[in-house]
Amino acid sequence: MIEIRGQLYDGKTSARMGAVCRIYDNGAAHLERADTGRRITSFAGIEEVRFSPRLADTPRYLNFPGGMQFETEDNEAVDRVLKRFRRRGGLDFVHLLESKKRYVLAALAAMVLFIALFIRYGVPAAARTIAFHLPARVSQIAAEQTLSTLDKAVFRPSELDPAVREGLEAHFQPLISTHSPHSLRVVFRKSDRIGPNAFALPDGTIVFTDKMVEMAEDDDELLAVLAHEAGHVVHRHGMRRLIQDSLLAFALMAVTGDVSGTSELFYAMPIMLTELAYSRQFEREADQYALHYLKSRNIDTAHFARLMRRIDQWRQNRGEGRLPSYLSTHPATEKRLRRFDP
Repeated sequence: MIEIRGQLYDGKTSARMGAVCRIYDNGAAHLERADTGRRITSFAGIEEVRFSPRLADTPRYLNFPGGMQFETEDNEAVDRVLKRFRRRGGLDFVHLLESKKRYVLAALAAMVLFIALFIRYGVPAAARTIAFHLPARVSQIAAEQTLSTLDKAVFRPSELDPAVREGLEAHFQPLISTHSPHSLRVVFRKSDRIGPNAFALPDGTIVFTDKMVEMAEDDDELLAVLAHEAGHVVHRHGMRRLIQDSLLAFALMAVTGDVSGTSELFYAMPIMLTELAYSRQFEREADQYALHYLKSRNIDTAHFARLMRRIDQWRQNRGEGRLPSYLSTHPATEKRLRRFDP
């Protein structure tokens, strides 16, 4: 006979009572009050009893017909019953895994590997799928909010000569026309804090600062930058990055329960969309897109490299302590720029 002590719930009320469950060698089970020893009920066979699986040293439950439930912390006694009558549940392996250090370490390593692979491959793949299936209105709202925030915080109306702007818009028109499904449009803004910069918003709006235009020595240099930014729009890099950061934030919330951190993500959305510190993959995709466009139009690809090097020199001369310039948000290495050299 195996004796198990615990608490009994009758399944009809919330009341509980101290009880003893006795399992006999023939499989019969008796429930008795712990204080008086009075028999509560009996069962002819243990097969009528359902045992909860073991999970560390948490309480176990024996569920009897009629809704009665017996709770006990005597896991060893329950294990002896199950072993005696060869009753094994499908989740018994969980206790085996958690009770062996080597299994715990192996599970931890597997979890870390899974998380790393999920972040490295799963999140970008999910973000790409989501970004290409979002309604156009979502991208439009994100872009409008971003530009509105920047117009209040760091931008002023462009001070470029109207003739210069009109000339650039005419020069850009062939590229914009070939991207009609993406609704490209170019806007100009002045900002001494940002300096020479250009970036694409999710809805196809591409912002050029006055300083970027002033530093260009040829309209084709700015056209090369526009082709690069068009690549970001075509590949949905802005929305993909926003979605990736959102997925990671939600995953962090699920693990930590920190809802406030997730809500702050949405307030920071304009900053995220304009920071443009894209991944190297995004930059390679945009560069390749620009190279293909320029070569297909017989435009010298060196225009892009020359303007980037000029801006890089400007940034070095200005020093630190200002908002990122175009090259600090679009990582420009010599290896990358050499792709654009003749």
